[in-house]
Amino acid sequence: MENKHTFQVVEDLVMENSFGVLHSQDQVTLEVTIGFNNAERGWFELYDIESGGNKWHAEGMLCFTDKVLTEYDGVFELLPCILDKLEELGYDCSEMR
Repeated sequence: MENKHTFQVVEDLVMENSFGVLHSQDQVTLEVTIGFNNAERGWFELYDIESGGNKWHAEGMLCFTDKVLTEYDGVFELLPCILDKLEELGYDCSEMR
């Protein structure tokens, strides 16, 4: 059975790609879930509460070695709230800050 943690945060968000900024919005209330499949693999998902994820949605994988976050995929940069929660749960995220 996987272990997961769900929480809400308010973030200023920017969606961008190699062409530049596509969309930005301040003070977006997000529901964020972080899950752990095992000691080496986890995942995250987040979406905006207001539109149910139609405006803002992201998900991806997390990789760990000895409780150190070593890799992630799915977004250009992990939101600080994800790193903060991982650190609160005892993971070292210093390389990703």
